Amino acid sequence: MSQGLDQLLQQYEIGRLSRRELLGALALLVAAPQAGAAQSAPASPIGAVKQMNHVSIFVPNVPKSVAFYQGLFGMPLLTRQDPGMNLSTGQGFLGIYPTQGGATAGSINHVCFGLDNFDGDAVLKQLTDRGIKGNIRLRGDTKELYFTDPDGIRVQLQDVKYKGGTGPLGDRDPQ
Repeated sequence: MSQGLDQLLQQYEIGRLSRRELLGALALLVAAPQAGAAQSAPASPIGAVKQMNHVSIFVPNVPKSVAFYQGLFGMPLLTRQDPGMNLSTGQGFLGIYPTQGGATAGSINHVCFGLDNFDGDAVLKQLTDRGIKGNIRLRGDTKELYFTDPDGIRVQLQDVKYKGGTGPLGDRDPQ
């Protein structure tokens, strides 16, 4: 900090900094170490995302949207989950469901990231330790972990094997 202060004063003395610029720079220089001390070391990742597993969207007319995506991209039906459908995107899927509650038509309900060897309870603890509120819900024997990002986007974490079906790694609806 001493070297930075000396450089600022030198710049001021030779006229390269105005008094206002000097005071602003001094304030930043003094505050920077305190801000850095307040931040802890970055936490290690909870796990590496291996895939974008799926995105679920709300639409006013499910059959019309399904026909659009199938006609445009040839996306085959993966699973039918009344009142919605999941279309295969290869290793992931697109969930298309009718607009519900206060949702806006055409909105994204959530995104789901696939992790290898996903352990919902362990990941929930890591999220909680970081101050992130999450929840697990059971769908059959499958644990589904949800939380909200800082911008209000709902995020689901799941094993990479999750395919939106009704089996042990399945999904029945986007809620």
